[in-house]
Amino acid sequence: MDPEPIVERIIHRLVRKHIAGTTMDSALEVARNLNSKNIPASLTFLSSNVTDRAKAKYITTTYSELVRRIARSGIKAGVHVGLEQLGSGIGSDIALENFKEIVEVGNKYGVFLWADTDGMPASAISPIAKMKGVGLVVDRNKAADYARHGATAGAVKLMFKDYSPDGKDDIIKRIESLKKSFPSIVLSNLPDKSVSQVLRSRHKSDVCMEFEFGYSEKKIGKAIKRGAKVSVLVPFGKDWIKYAMNNAPEGYMRFVAGRLLKEGNMNDTQDKR
Repeated sequence: MDPEPIVERIIHRLVRKHIAGTTMDSALEVARNLNSKNIPASLTFLSSNVTDRAKAKYITTTYSELVRRIARSGIKAGVHVGLEQLGSGIGSDIALENFKEIVEVGNKYGVFLWADTDGMPASAISPIAKMKGVGLVVDRNKAADYARHGATAGAVKLMFKDYSPDGKDDIIKRIESLKKSFPSIVLSNLPDKSVSQVLRSRHKSDVCMEFEFGYSEKKIGKAIKRGAKVSVLVPFGKDWIKYAMNNAPEGYMRFVAGRLLKEGNMNDTQDKR
């Protein structure tokens, strides 16, 4: 038996609650439901690696249409755009050209854009940081580098994937340090321990905590009741495998490995028969 479909089925079973669906309509419906609970959303389109201009242009067109549909529907949501989706792996100039096209649509319709700068050097994204209606998405450890290069956009989203709090007030110290450079800060994918630290601090209304779609609604509700600003990242699209592999918790991957070993042993037993 080919192990690849098995891997795909198991991972999809685990992460499907974290993905709005394969279509733009499904993502917009999720955002609409979040808005009914006074929670804004950030929508992102899932895609596999971009290796040519044609695919980068297709994704650019998809994001532009997403912006239009958000505006026309009256949904309160921003759009999270990965620059690697727009061709940064081919050339930063290509990604910048495509992103400018989306920004024009975003400014026309009043929809805020997040530029995910993963894989790009800090010195290369200063033009993006200066664009109207755009915030930067950066790794938590690179924010200071972006500030030193003058990339101090009005808003910054810090990604905390694979982050383990270093101490009791670690996240609070980070917030206080970054507020000097970035007037608006979003903390994305914080571990529960850090969420609790923010909620106990005086900064709970100074920053926005972004939770992944599928995160506990009960915990989000508690954060709101305690006066915190929150939002939810809503991914959609058919090419969900890369997103799943990058965002699945370590425990999920151990489970996948265990299931593969179990199914492999079952197949071996059947073959011997």
